[in-house]
Amino acid sequence: MKIQVMPVGALQANCYIVYAAGDSGELAGVVIDPGAEGAAIASFLEKEGIRVSSILLTHVHFDHIQGVPALQRATGARLLAPRGDQPALSDPEKSLLTMAGAPPMPLEADRLLDDGDVVEEGPLRLTVMNTPGHTPGSCCYLSGDVIFSGDTLFAQSIGRTDFPGGSFEQLSRSLARLASLPGDYRILPGHGEFTTLERERALNPYMAR
Repeated sequence: MKIQVMPVGALQANCYIVYAAGDSGELAGVVIDPGAEGAAIASFLEKEGIRVSSILLTHVHFDHIQGVPALQRATGARLLAPRGDQPALSDPEKSLLTMAGAPPMPLEADRLLDDGDVVEEGPLRLTVMNTPGHTPGSCCYLSGDVIFSGDTLFAQSIGRTDFPGGSFEQLSRSLARLASLPGDYRILPGHGEFTTLERERALNPYMAR
């Protein structure tokens, strides 16, 4: 599994292109959180010869979704979103598009994801883990030793809970669930630097043992 990170948009949200070669040698992958610059993301896919059939969202906030329309036009990829954030796909207040001064951008999910669902794309396999708190439907994607944590968990920090639908109590339970996972994982968050689960267990004040 190879991972390309592209910080995009004014808030430099981390967009992840996750891909691998199948038995035929074709590169197949998914795009996680195309928050802006959809054309640039599509250009990278074309240049590298990566076939993408699925776009995955960790949650539905403007800085993680604005590149979706352009990327779908370029690739024909389906949109997969956590079920708990379905209302935000068509509500600019819930997606914070209004707060950002951006025009409405209604989206429709081709598949709504629940806890434990598995997304398969070629040789890739990503498991959905519901981690509400930053938004009602926030989720993480687990693949091998990697967790794509969206805005649930950052390096020594966590996502805000003061936006519509946020809940610190829910986020605390989600962090406890992450902390209880056996072993260690690389944490690839929605913003900022990479970290590890063991490091966050030890140093993150919201998760420390």
